[in-house]
Amino acid sequence: MRLRIRPPRTCSSPPEAAGWLRPAIRRPSRVSCSRPFVRDRTLRCHRKWRWRVSIAVCWRATSPASSTRLLAVPRVGIDGRDLLRKRTGVVNNTLHLARELSLTHGSDLTVYVDRLPAAGDEAPPHQVELRYLTAPPVLWKHLALPLALARDRIEVFHSPTSTLPLSAPCRQVVTMHDLFAAIEPRWFAPRIGWQLRLTQRRAAHAANRVIAVSERTRQDLVARYRVPPERVVVVNNGVDHARFRPAEVDPEAVARKYGVPHPFVLCVGSLMPWRNAPRLLRATARLGYGLLFVGRDIWGTDPTARLAGERGWDWVRFAGYVPDADLPALYAAARVFAYPSLYEGFGIPPLEAMACGTPVVASTAGALPEVLGDAALLVDPYKEDALAQAIRAAAEDQGTLRRRGLERAARFSWRRTADETWRVYEDVSAR
Repeated sequence: MRLRIRPPRTCSSPPEAAGWLRPAIRRPSRVSCSRPFVRDRTLRCHRKWRWRVSIAVCWRATSPASSTRLLAVPRVGIDGRDLLRKRTGVVNNTLHLARELSLTHGSDLTVYVDRLPAAGDEAPPHQVELRYLTAPPVLWKHLALPLALARDRIEVFHSPTSTLPLSAPCRQVVTMHDLFAAIEPRWFAPRIGWQLRLTQRRAAHAANRVIAVSERTRQDLVARYRVPPERVVVVNNGVDHARFRPAEVDPEAVARKYGVPHPFVLCVGSLMPWRNAPRLLRATARLGYGLLFVGRDIWGTDPTARLAGERGWDWVRFAGYVPDADLPALYAAARVFAYPSLYEGFGIPPLEAMACGTPVVASTAGALPEVLGDAALLVDPYKEDALAQAIRAAAEDQGTLRRRGLERAARFSWRRTADETWRVYEDVSAR
C-alpha cells in the first residue's frame, strides 16, 4: 500500500491546506510516496531529518468543515484482454474503464494483455499502456498472470470479465455483468452452461469484492450464487457522450447504405437466444417499417434470418458487426430502437440510442426497467402484439420519449463508472 500526496481539488481556506509537509523530530510511520521510494518506504528529505506527511483532504464546496486523513492509493492490475476484441457490452466496459482509469490513475494502473495488437484487432485506446505477457492460452490466466501480479507488486487485481485466476498474490475484484447461464440454462449447450456457472460462482466467492453492473445483477448474485450481499457493490455502466449525442444525419442515406427500407427499426446486439429477435421480426412485420439487426449470430443457431428468408421478407437486413464509428449515425437515423430482450444484466445499446435522441422500446425483463426507467416504452417480451403497438407508438411520438431519453442517458457516464470503481479498489486495499 502506498500513500500519495494529492492537492485538494477545492479548498475554502487555501493557506491552511498549503502546509502538507512539516518537519518532525520523531521518526514517522512507514510511508512511501512514489515508486522510487518503494524499497525504503520513507520520504528522505535530509540526512538527519525525516518529514512526516500530513495530507489535508479538501473542504467540501458546500461546507467549510474539514477533516484530515491519509489517502490510500493502491497499485491496481486489470485483465485487459478484451481491449483487442470486437466491441460488445462486456468489451466496452473494459475499454472505457481502462481508458478513464489511465487518465486519472495512470501511474497506479497496469493493464495486462495476452498478445500484441495484430491486423484485424480493435485498436486499444491510445491512453492505455498495455503490459504484454507471453504464455499459452491455457496457462495465461492461472500462471503467467499471477506471477506478473507478484512481480509488479500489484495490490488489487480486477477482472472485468466475470472470471478470476485460481490463485493470486493480492486482493481481487471481479465484475459480473449478467447471470445468463444461471437464469436460463436452456440458452446454452450443457457443457458451456455448466462451465459458465462454475467459473462465475467460483469467482464471485473468491473475490474480495464483486462489482455488479445493476441492482438486478446484484440480486441475482445473492439469490443464485449465495454471495454475501455485503460483498457486492453496484457500479453501473456508462455512455460515451463524446460519441453518442444528437446529430444531424440523412436517415434515408444511412438506410440505403445498409440496404434497409426507410423508416427503419434498429436493434443492436449479438443475436443470442435472449435477444428475442424472432419475436421482434414478427412484430415489425405488422408495421410496414424496415428492420436492421446490427450484431453477429455468434453461435450460428439464431433462426431469425432463416425465418425472414422463408417468408420472403426483404425489408429486414442483418448487418453483422459494423464499424464502431458507424454506430452513432445508425442510432440517429433509426425511427425506433428496439431491445425486447428476455433478460439483460444492464443494457448499454438502448442507453446509447437514447443519448442520440432516438425513441426506445425495450422489455420489462432483467435490469432494463431499472436502467431505462420511464424514458422507454417497456413491454412484455413474449407478447408480439404489445411489442408491435409499442414500436408504432414510439415511431409516432412527438418528442416526449426523445426528451426523457436524453435526460436518462445523461445520468450515466464512464467517468462516473471509473470513479466509483476506483473507490472499490481503495476500500478493498484498506481492509
